[in-house]
Amino acid sequence: MMRFMLGALAGALAMWYWGDDIRDYIESRTRDVRGRAVDTLQSVEDKAGEVLDRAKEQVTSTLHAGQEAIRPRIS
Repeated sequence: MMRFMLGALAGALAMWYWGDDIRDYIESRTRDVRGRAVDTLQSVEDKAGEVLDRAKEQVTSTLHAGQEAIRPRIS
């Protein structure tokens, strides 16, 4: 338990002393990765929209066909 407390204290001191440097380093190293993640999420959004539009069209046409099938015929 004492080792855990010493490790937590050492980590807190390191972040206090080098925190800005660490954040700047992480920011610069992950910029490209975050940009690609944004592009991927946009692509997923576009594809999901297309799939939902097609599904909506299929549901609508199925519902219309069902309505026509059960609609009483006027003779």
